[in-house]
Amino acid sequence: MHDETKCLKFAAAEGAFASLSVPVHRASTIVFETVEAYKNRRSAIYDGYSYGLYGTPTTRTLENAIAALEGASRAMVVPSGFAAIALTTLTFAAAGQRVLFPDNAYDTVRPFADRFLGRLGIKPVFYDPLIGSKIDALLDSSVQLVWVESPGSMTLEVQDVPAISAACREKGIMTAADNTYATPLRCKPLDLGIDISICAVSKYISGHSDVVMGSIAVNDEAVFRQLKDHSRFMGQGVSADEASLVLRGMETMAIRLDRCEATALSLLDRLVAHEAVREVRHPSLLSNPGHSFWARDFSGSTGLITLFLEPWTKPVLASAIEAMNQFAIGASWGGTKSVVAVLEQPPLRTATAAPHDGPVVRLSIGLEHPGDLTASLEEGLDILLSARPAAMA
Repeated sequence: MHDETKCLKFAAAEGAFASLSVPVHRASTIVFETVEAYKNRRSAIYDGYSYGLYGTPTTRTLENAIAALEGASRAMVVPSGFAAIALTTLTFAAAGQRVLFPDNAYDTVRPFADRFLGRLGIKPVFYDPLIGSKIDALLDSSVQLVWVESPGSMTLEVQDVPAISAACREKGIMTAADNTYATPLRCKPLDLGIDISICAVSKYISGHSDVVMGSIAVNDEAVFRQLKDHSRFMGQGVSADEASLVLRGMETMAIRLDRCEATALSLLDRLVAHEAVREVRHPSLLSNPGHSFWARDFSGSTGLITLFLEPWTKPVLASAIEAMNQFAIGASWGGTKSVVAVLEQPPLRTATAAPHDGPVVRLSIGLEHPGDLTASLEEGLDILLSARPAAMA
């Protein structure tokens, strides 16, 4: 055998080998034992292996792990959480049909709905996230899919998901949930009557701010196959390396969520009482919209806290945020490090009024020592308080 060939042919190591970690199977081309197997490779995208884009042993292991957590029979991973939303919507909606989204949906949903779905002849309708069973009034034969996002990722309203799913099921309408906030550890949408549960794996599931990925979990085999077919049509897949990182992150997810939740809860009283804060949103608060649904349907909360600040804080807002040295300024959340996102006003709404004028600050509590985070927050709060009008002093 020539050296050029030896560079390509590797003898498998002898003996048994077992590891606690999942091997990383990198692949583009998948090889087959026979021509017949190659000819039938398309049928292998659901359970086997046909091409690296459609699954490897590493990605299949991750999908099985997510399915187990979701209480699902099937799960698949896609390039991002938003890819999961787009794929699900495009798989089950067609021209002339309507798709319903909660008015507090992840903000990238709105331009996708208005500018992209509209071009395809699919009509998006935004509804009050607290509508509950009254959603029945919006449901007719043109509605193909209803989304819920509970809690909403910025304003944190909790929806009456069982009531919404029941109303849709009665009329044969499919439902999908963005369960990114809760993860399957805090809420299982499929158990609440939802057909499709998606997560931005980039957040708590992966948990280290170094992976972009989404997941889709279902209990209906036909629905799974439709989604898998459409993911192939759209060229969606994830790498074995990224799947491996998520599998590693999942091992500590329960511990991370417990720590983030405990720290967040320890901060709430101080934030609620602060003069610069008009309203605090966290599902555990009795005042949080939909708190009773959270208490009924969730096993706990996580580390997201939203603050609606007094308008008079605007002149010093940037200085206050920049003084909070334990919080990185960024748009994402759910990692080990605390992050703060800032909006001058609440996200756009079209079905309901915005709860406040703004500014809005969202805190993603990480794994830092609670004392360090408290001190960092105090730095920012003191600066906010410096802008208080003299008449209020």
